[in-house]
Amino acid sequence: MKKLNYLLTMFFALTLLVGCDTDPDNNAPVTDEAGLIIDVSNSGGALLGSPEAGVPIGDASVTFSDVALNFEITQVLGSLDNVSKFEIVKFLNSDANQGTEGITVAETTTLPFSFSYETIDEFVAGTGTTVDQLRIGDVFTFRVKIYQNDGDVYYYNNKMGRVSLTINCSYDLTGQYTMTNSVCGISQTVGISQNPDGTWYLETADGGLLQFCSTNSTIQNDGSIAVGCGGVVTAVAGGPGYCEGGGYGIGCITGGSWDQDAGILIMEHTDAFFSWSGGTYTSQYVRQ
Repeated sequence: MKKLNYLLTMFFALTLLVGCDTDPDNNAPVTDEAGLIIDVSNSGGALLGSPEAGVPIGDASVTFSDVALNFEITQVLGSLDNVSKFEIVKFLNSDANQGTEGITVAETTTLPFSFSYETIDEFVAGTGTTVDQLRIGDVFTFRVKIYQNDGDVYYYNNKMGRVSLTINCSYDLTGQYTMTNSVCGISQTVGISQNPDGTWYLETADGGLLQFCSTNSTIQNDGSIAVGCGGVVTAVAGGPGYCEGGGYGIGCITGGSWDQDAGILIMEHTDAFFSWSGGTYTSQYVRQ
């Protein structure tokens, strides 16, 4: 597995070198950023609720139980000297890349800057959509728009200046879990926590296949999942880090279920790297 470690290191190094230049949604050349790099990773929130009973999910109105947004911009590198102002622009089920104008919800000439929402009415304000028209799966996106003193105006790219919140059913997976899988006889304690966008981060997202079933005991295959209504589990951003990362296909999440009452997460996986895994397997996480 030393070869695996080396290849993964080289892959991520290459990603860091070319990531900014190849991001297709940056609306200006990378060299024309007014000399300023920002960060919105401290932002977060939730849009959780219960869909109307007895109605198909796509038609069901939502009774919201957890509504919040905290949008925070910090200055990472560079100067504000060439910046006229920043705007935070809101989109519903769309984005600037799709030709949508968006709604300006806040602006500032200084950093750091933050603003917050506490009600669902604040989310829908200006969108032309009413609260009763919102549905599970609708997405609110907030992006940072920069105005330069030279007249250039553009959006920061997704990784640097974008926060999205998806309306979802209300679940809580936070806690410590006993993790097992159908490949080997391991039983390990791992944690699950909530991401800023309302999805769920698993310290080990492949059921322990890479770290505990193979000899790669130092490599943690973490990742995130989303839990939809009915407890349906889907992978987020390609699933475990070594599923799509490097093209290794280790522990990819293909489905699963969450039982809120019992506190049990079951996931289905595929594996294209280890011949002894059988190619498909399941993992189980039982809340302690």
